[in-house]
Amino acid sequence: MLEGIANQLKGSELSCEKCGENKFLQIELLGKMQTVARICKCEKAQNEIEDQANKNRESQIRLENLFKNSLMDSAFYEKTFENWDSAKGSERLYKIGTKYVEKFKELKSSALGLLIHGEPGNGKTYLSCCIANRLLKNYTPVICVSINGLLSRIKETYSKWGDEAEADVINGLGKADLLIIDDLGTEKITEWSGPMIYNIIDSRYRSKLPLIVTTNIQIDTSKTNGILADKYGRRTEDRIFEMCTPIQNSGKSIRLEEAKRKTGLLNSLFKEG
Repeated sequence: MLEGIANQLKGSELSCEKCGENKFLQIELLGKMQTVARICKCEKAQNEIEDQANKNRESQIRLENLFKNSLMDSAFYEKTFENWDSAKGSERLYKIGTKYVEKFKELKSSALGLLIHGEPGNGKTYLSCCIANRLLKNYTPVICVSINGLLSRIKETYSKWGDEAEADVINGLGKADLLIIDDLGTEKITEWSGPMIYNIIDSRYRSKLPLIVTTNIQIDTSKTNGILADKYGRRTEDRIFEMCTPIQNSGKSIRLEEAKRKTGLLNSLFKEG
């Protein structure tokens, strides 16, 4: 009985220090009152959080197995907000990225994503990887894949004998809380790839899940029928704009600046020789 336990335990040990609920419960069993341990509400909540985290980890493993040629290699995991170089990446994009992660739960419920556009090599992919890594750290299932890698993955299914199918890959994208498609616009548009890109984006739209797209295509938000419509068709453009808020990265090319730095270093070595 609780009175007997109270003689052996301190008073604070009878109840949870956080929520104040009793840790023990009296029940009648075989005609006798028995004292049994019980889970308080804050311990129950913590167990639910841990269970969800375990489910998310398992989901992430399945995603990475399904999308073997994604961008999520060893270099991907080094692209984090903690490693953000303000000399190369703008403070504005850093704030947008960290705020997106901070508010992700609400943004996910509204299926709100980003369309990050700008010149090649100025950190669009880096920003999207930083967002992905911060969410992964919070046990949020994410898949980050280039458009060419995704299309190649779908094509691989055509050589399978019923083991996998095109639909398996597209449906697999719905297992991720966030899908990041990198370098949209670098792929070759064909009678097959154009409709396939629409199907990928539309399936995300119908699943009511957020999407982040990076592209070198210059987006003019003042036009309702712009370059995206010219390249992919009006339906695809409408879907992208409905799901993704355009964010322009106007920073200079990081790759070009790094190439200049290395060229200058090489020239100085030649002069020394």
